[in-house]
Amino acid sequence: MTTYTFTGLTGSDGLLTFNFFCESLVGALHTLHHVLEDNGAEMPEKAAGLPKALADMGSHLLEDYGKNELHLDRFKQELLDFYDLAFTVNDELAPMILKGDDGLQYYYYVYMQGVNLFFPNILESILRDLPEETDPQPFIADISRSFAVLSSPQA
Repeated sequence: MTTYTFTGLTGSDGLLTFNFFCESLVGALHTLHHVLEDNGAEMPEKAAGLPKALADMGSHLLEDYGKNELHLDRFKQELLDFYDLAFTVNDELAPMILKGDDGLQYYYYVYMQGVNLFFPNILESILRDLPEETDPQPFIADISRSFAVLSSPQA
């Protein structure tokens, strides 16, 4: 099994991008929760795990950047776990959203836009932080395959 630990980082774009998306996603999820309540619906219980998943991932990234290294194996697993949970929550939310008013649909789409943009942007930013002589293609191929399987509709 290939491991993806890189040292000698050249910047902190990945950490800053993560923090931006973390704040945005948690804020959008919080607003969506309130709008759901206003529409007489409840946020799925599993949604409570999303901020914790982001906090854990962020804590590990902060630790890695502080040590000038990235453990992308762990990051990959945490990112995929986050998306697995986000997709599960989305499946539970979809029927409520379809029955909701325009405001509920709007705030749902704001949240989901953040979820959709998070994956490619965090990867791009983290890869910019790797030393120039690093070949990230094996990692990109690995995480892309895993994400494609995770995000494919289940039969």
